[in-house]
Amino acid sequence: MYDIGHRSAREGKLRDMGIEIPVGDVELAMTEVCDEYIMPRFRHLADTEIFEKGPGDFATIADRESEAALALRLLEIDPAAVVVGEEAVASDPQILDLARGTGRVWIIDPIDGTGSFVRGRPRFAVMVALVEGGRTIGGWIWQPIGSSMYTATSVTDAQLNARPIDRAPVNSESRGPFEQLSGDVRTTYFGDEARSAVERTVGKLPSVRLNRGGACGYVYPDLACGRLDYAVFSRQYPWDHAAGALILEQAGGAVRDLDGRAYDPTSTSFGLLATGRAADWEAIKAHVFDSQR
Repeated sequence: MYDIGHRSAREGKLRDMGIEIPVGDVELAMTEVCDEYIMPRFRHLADTEIFEKGPGDFATIADRESEAALALRLLEIDPAAVVVGEEAVASDPQILDLARGTGRVWIIDPIDGTGSFVRGRPRFAVMVALVEGGRTIGGWIWQPIGSSMYTATSVTDAQLNARPIDRAPVNSESRGPFEQLSGDVRTTYFGDEARSAVERTVGKLPSVRLNRGGACGYVYPDLACGRLDYAVFSRQYPWDHAAGALILEQAGGAVRDLDGRAYDPTSTSFGLLATGRAADWEAIKAHVFDSQR
C-alpha cells in the first residue's frame, strides 16, 4: 500500500513562480477524508443516502460530507485560496464563477464516478486540482480501490505513488492503425448531428468504449500510463478535468478542445479530445471528427 504519510514528510513543497504547491499535504488530506467519509459507505449506502441531481446524475451523503471535510482541510493548507466543489456548485451554480478568478482556487470532485460508487463498483476516485490565475498548477487523483495516487504539478512530471510514470515511448508510426487504438468516447452532451457523426465513426470499433466508460479519475490515468490511446468528452467541468488534464499533459499527452486550443480549467464549453501522446492529437481528431465532413 502507498505510504501517504511518508510521502508528505519527505516531499515538502514545490514552487511554481513563487507559489507553493503542497503535494504531500494534499495527498494526506484526500486519503484521510476518503477513509473517514467515503470508504465506510462503500457498498453500505441506504436508499435515503442517495440523491438524484438530474436524470442519471447521482450524489450521495458520502459526496456531500467528504467534499465539506476536504474543503476545510484544503483551506487549512492554503487559507488564501477559495474552493469550488462539484456538490457546492450543484446547490449554488454561481460558485462556479470563482474558478475564473485570478487567485488560487481548489477544485474538488469528492467522488468522481458516483454512479459506480452507488452500484458498489470499484471505479471511483477522489480528485483535487489547484488553479492559479486560470492555470492548473497541481493535480491529484486518488483511487482508493488499489491505493493509487496520481499526481503532477506544473513543474514536475506525472507520478504514480511518488514515482515517475514509466511508459515506453511510442511514435505515431508504431502505434498501429486508428481502428486498433483504444478509446473512451462520450457523446451524451453533443448536439444530435455531432453525436451521430462521432458514433458512426467509432461506434462499431471493438477497442472503443462508447458512452459506457469509467470515471474521468480512471480515464486520465489510463491515458497517462498508456492503457488507453484517446478519450472524447462531450462536456467539461473543472472538477472532472482539471486534475487529470495536468497529469496527462505532464506525462506527455494532450488535452485540447475541438478547435485545437489547450485545455482551459476556467472554460465549460462542450467537447474535449485527450490523447495519450501529444503527437497523435491531430491525427486522432481527424479520424474521429473530420472524417464525417
